[in-house]
Amino acid sequence: MITRGRLILGAVVAVLLLVLVGVSLLLPRNASEPLDPDSPAPDGTRAAAQVLGQQGLSVDIARSPDEFGARSVAGATVLITRPQLLADDTLRSVMEHAAGARRVVVVDADPATARAMQLPDVQAAPVEDAPSTVCSVPWLQGLRMSYADVEYTAGSVGASCFGEGGSGTVLVLPEINGGRPETVLVGSHAVFANKTVVDDDNAAIALRTLGSADRVVWFAPTVATADNPLAQGPAWPRWFGPSVWLAAAVAILVIVWRARRFGRLVPEPLPVVVPADETTRSRGLLYRKAGDTARSSRVLRAATRGRLASYLGLPPSGPAGPLVERVAHAAGADPRDVHDLLLGPDAADESSMTDIAHRLQLLERQVRR
Repeated sequence: MITRGRLILGAVVAVLLLVLVGVSLLLPRNASEPLDPDSPAPDGTRAAAQVLGQQGLSVDIARSPDEFGARSVAGATVLITRPQLLADDTLRSVMEHAAGARRVVVVDADPATARAMQLPDVQAAPVEDAPSTVCSVPWLQGLRMSYADVEYTAGSVGASCFGEGGSGTVLVLPEINGGRPETVLVGSHAVFANKTVVDDDNAAIALRTLGSADRVVWFAPTVATADNPLAQGPAWPRWFGPSVWLAAAVAILVIVWRARRFGRLVPEPLPVVVPADETTRSRGLLYRKAGDTARSSRVLRAATRGRLASYLGLPPSGPAGPLVERVAHAAGADPRDVHDLLLGPDAADESSMTDIAHRLQLLERQVRR
């Protein structure tokens, strides 16, 4: 049997399930972060990762330092995106682990990142423009890059591309035997991002940069796995925000469920019962004590008009003309006298007020007889 309580319980459970689904949708996901190889968003890099797979390359993804440390990088191409999320010690450990790789590619490395990765001779400067086509890197010559974020300079060490005067958006540092594999700094996220990978020759640049080996180890740290205090964002955990929303929703449901509802009106016993005649007598005594005969006469006339109107079937707040005519006709009196009695001037003293009271009482008797 379906009862009201069961219906309420079912509704509460259904709403809680909807809230849980909403919270799960609100939780941040790794795939929604920039340059993530599983993200189909405009700033993600799923397209580049899928193209690498279609070219026969194996793409192995790691999102935390521990995961990257567990990967074998021997002979592979190591791609590091968003290195700013990693602490200096972690970047040094990453470079040490990548010593056996065929090539290390770092995207948008800033000067602090370059120093932490033991690339002390590298200078970096931000740029926001379409880079030059000047190139001294043989496997990138003849290509055009659509957009640049950072331009690198390494003096006489290495070769640069997409820049002039020894600087370039791409900087290739040669291998140091026993210490560092060939390292490529790419100062443009547009080369790998979904929304710009097809612009100009970005796709070809990405393939030639990452296709030097048959396997790519893609290290894509996220905000959740970041260990750089300057890049970790808010101090509270990521579940804090959705939890607050869930707690608020539960609180609202409990309030709606348990709050006091308006029911039918019920009579309540009065603390003191005062008879109506006693109230009227007390009010008259107050008028007498105050000597307010004018107000007393107005009260008497208004009460008489109300009773006569109700008796004759007229609206109590209606115009005075019909009431005077009906009262004069019923009492057999002159309408002008009735008008003066019901709507005349206020009493000037107590004797005139008494006279008005007697005449009003007599008129009411004449009407009702």
